[in-house]
Amino acid sequence: MDRNKVLKEILADEELCKKYNIKDVDKLTTNAPYYNKLVEVLSVIINENDNNLSDSQIYKKIKNIHNIG
Repeated sequence: MDRNKVLKEILADEELCKKYNIKDVDKLTTNAPYYNKLVEVLSVIINENDNNLSDSQIYKKIKNIHNIG
């Protein structure tokens, strides 16, 4: 399954989309620009996991997105 299909499969949940105000799921891709933080975080996880980065490396990237610690 390609990266965009994985993202769309995750966001197929209507409750999740409603909670995070995500619209037009069919138009979303795992490439920037992102209009929503959740889409950005999911895209980073999907892309970097596909690039064989370790969980801790992916966590560091997500931390940078949210300026955590």
